Amino acid sequence: MARYHVEEMYGEEVVTSRDADASDALAAVESITGKAISPRTLQQHWFRVIDEGGSAHEFSVDEDPQTVDFAK
Repeated sequence: MARYHVEEMYGEEVVTSRDADASDALAAVESITGKAISPRTLQQHWFRVIDEGGSAHEFSVDEDPQTVDFAK
C-alpha cells in the first residue's frame, strides 16, 4: 500500500485534507469519502489526490442524476 494525500476542493480552494493508505489513488479518495467516485468532471466540488511520487489525480463524487417522471 502507498500513502496518498487527499484534498477536498471547492473550486480551486482546499476545504479539507487528509492522508490515506491505499492500493491506488481512487481507493484512497473512496476510503475517505465513503462514496462512489468518478474521474473529475467540471464540478465545483472535487478531490485532488497526490501520490508519493508527486503525481496529482482529480476525482469527483459519482452522483447519479435524478430521474424525473414527467408523467406525474
